[in-house]
Amino acid sequence: MPSSTSNEWAKAERDVILEQQQQEKITNEEFKIWKKTVPLLYDVIHTFALPNPSTVVQWLPKYNRASDDLLELNFVLASNSVSKNDNYVKLSSVTVPRTLLEKGDLPVPVDGEDTSNFKSTLTQWKQASEVNKLRVAKDGNTALSFNSDGVIHAFKLETSEVVDYKYHKQGGFALDWIDNERFLSGSGDGQIALWQLDKPSTPIQLFKSHHGAVNDISAANANIFGSVSDDSTTQFHDVRIAGSGPGSGEKEGSNPYIKIENSHIQKCISFHPYIDTLYATAGKDNVVSLYDLRNYKEPLRKLYGHTDTIRQLEWDWASATTLVSCGYDTRILFWNLDNLDEDFTYPDVNGSSAAETTKRKTQQTTKVDPCLKFVHGGHVNRVNDFSIHPKVRNLFASVGDDKLLEIWKPKSLVVEEPEADEEEEEEEAVEEVEKVGEGEKVEEAVEKKQEVAEKEDEAKAEDDGDAEVKPVETEKKKEPSAEADNGDEVKPDAASADVEMTEASEPPAKNEDSEPTVKAEEDTEMKD
Repeated sequence: MPSSTSNEWAKAERDVILEQQQQEKITNEEFKIWKKTVPLLYDVIHTFALPNPSTVVQWLPKYNRASDDLLELNFVLASNSVSKNDNYVKLSSVTVPRTLLEKGDLPVPVDGEDTSNFKSTLTQWKQASEVNKLRVAKDGNTALSFNSDGVIHAFKLETSEVVDYKYHKQGGFALDWIDNERFLSGSGDGQIALWQLDKPSTPIQLFKSHHGAVNDISAANANIFGSVSDDSTTQFHDVRIAGSGPGSGEKEGSNPYIKIENSHIQKCISFHPYIDTLYATAGKDNVVSLYDLRNYKEPLRKLYGHTDTIRQLEWDWASATTLVSCGYDTRILFWNLDNLDEDFTYPDVNGSSAAETTKRKTQQTTKVDPCLKFVHGGHVNRVNDFSIHPKVRNLFASVGDDKLLEIWKPKSLVVEEPEADEEEEEEEAVEEVEKVGEGEKVEEAVEKKQEVAEKEDEAKAEDDGDAEVKPVETEKKKEPSAEADNGDEVKPDAASADVEMTEASEPPAKNEDSEPTVKAEEDTEMKD
């Protein structure tokens, strides 16, 4: 028995290794294809190799003009080294063409181009542990990091001052700003804390309704926030009625006002920046789900495209209908919600987990979700974080376990204006519909229009019938050829034969004057 068990373990281990090797080959081939198509996919892209992988990347909203032609953009990185002594949070910068802010041609870097426009360290702060999550305040003055030791650090970017917030007993990945003075944190201990920026000693409110690690938090507005957890629930709290402060005498962490049981663990949640009731979740089911908070029991739409766990969701502030997601499948996907109404059948995901994953991968290679707008495939390993620039439209940054930092802007496609003829046809159609009486149905109007069209076709057919006879008469009145004079048989050419066969099989309708002429011509041919 022990020997058979060890054989099974050895076989399973070999299968896992083979699957990993096969996946690496596929990833490398996809990266080669992506690299060849870079000039077609991007207006601008820069790739930088870091000494160690960065766990986070976040843009700062402020930028400077480095010269008449260049902009200097700042962002924050966090190195993840094997040696804890080499872990830092770094304020970095990159220069990009000024045309990113204006219309104009943007250069796409080629292999071997000088990357000296990247400054990896403007300011750095040493870290005793790995940074799990980092978020920058809307005013750009403070950056928060949630570390694996459970400590939250606030970095004052203008003064380099650091303030620590200590409450959580475990590290966490859930961190979000409510406004420039308040933020939320959720950790592996299942607790959510509401903090005041100027009161680092203790949270001002606690929420303890989760029974598993809190994976992500998103604030809908100044009072409402949502969270997802390893307990397979999505919960919504109102800071005005739920939870309490330490020592307040009330029961800490009262029940949320909405609690949703999920079939799969969700890793991320994100509220729309302009619509408080619209939010998205995603996680281990590899699916992005859109919800309306007013009808949260069923998703508005599911988005299929990822082939592994999804770990991050962000709404594009510059495009209200664009949602961006990334996962362990090395890809960053852009979703265009303008196409939600297009027909799409969800892939069948019933069955065991292994069969489900294989089947979904196969289906997605043959049928693409119409909402899938763009795929960034520049990484060859897991994407750790991506950031949408809060001021420069359509500019992104991403980092991954492949030690790459990528700064890119997808290709801007010009939407062509409809032609004048098409616009006129549309206006005519609208006018016709508007002319329909109150008691008359649109279908009846369409039928009348079809009848008029049929009558016009019949009249046209009559005119065509008259036109068909005249050429035949002209053909018959041609002078005999020299061969006919010599007594040889005159053979009609193919065109004449076709005309005659057409006339014999399909005589012109409703043209009584032309019938005798055709018959006479046929008699003449018989006599010849």
